[in-house]
Order: sequence, then structure tokens, then C-alpha cells
Amino acid sequence: LCIGGPTSNRRTAAHLKWKLPGIQEIEPKTGMTRIGDVNYAYDKQAPYVVLAKVIGPEQSRPVFLVCGQKAITNQAAVRYLVTRERRLARTYGVNSRFCLLLRVINPEVYGPDVVELVADVTEAAFTALSGSAESHEAGTGVGAD
Repeated sequence: LCIGGPTSNRRTAAHLKWKLPGIQEIEPKTGMTRIGDVNYAYDKQAPYVVLAKVIGPEQSRPVFLVCGQKAITNQAAVRYLVTRERRLARTYGVNSRFCLLLRVINPEVYGPDVVELVADVTEAAFTALSGSAESHEAGTGVGAD
């Protein structure tokens, strides 16, 4: 398990660069994150967190990566992982990778308890970035979980 953003955790930075080349922080001071060709802006009422399972041919065990825009989003993603472990294993398989973008709804009121699945960004996260990015407004999630 690897928790924290790339500026606070060198191992997270290394995993992002090596295993998740499609995820890039564009503006660390503002919390803007780019996944594939989409920008996700920081929203205090619904900050984002990436939850990924990375596996390499040389690794006997997977690494779960939790990289949020705030500390409470990291806690929320770990709770999401623990409470949905079996469902995630059925959906993605025990030996397969995945990358999910989650949003924590109103963390100042609900803490890490209300989490929404924004998108399965597996393909984009594991693929190197290309040209220009489109903008994604906070609050227009793909689906709730």
C-alpha cells in the first residue's frame, strides 16, 4: 500500500512515473490533475483521489496506490478499497490492474464516509499522455457508487 501525493511521498512519485504514465499533476499548488486527456480541477466540496492497483511482471504482490488531493481523500479511498475488496476482485480479477478516480463528497461535513466513483480511468492512467487536454468540471461525475 502506497499512500500520499507525489510531492509528499517519493514512492508514490516513482509509481506514478513508472506504472501510471497517464496520470500527471499539472499544477500541484492548485491541485489540478490530468488523467489521459482530461483535467480534473480541485474542488473543496468534492476533492478527488486516485485508487490504483499496479502489478509488474517482477512483483509477486500488487501495490495499491492511493493518491488524493487532501489527506482525508486518502483515508476515504482506503475505506473504499477495504469495503469493496471482493467486488473489485470480481470486476477486475485478482491478478489484474485497475485505476479508479473517486471523489469525496463534502469532506468537511461527512469526513471520509461519502465517496463517489467518478470514472474507471484504467486505460488512460496506464497509457502515456498525448497532446492537449480537455477540461473537466468538478461535480459532473460519471456515476455514483
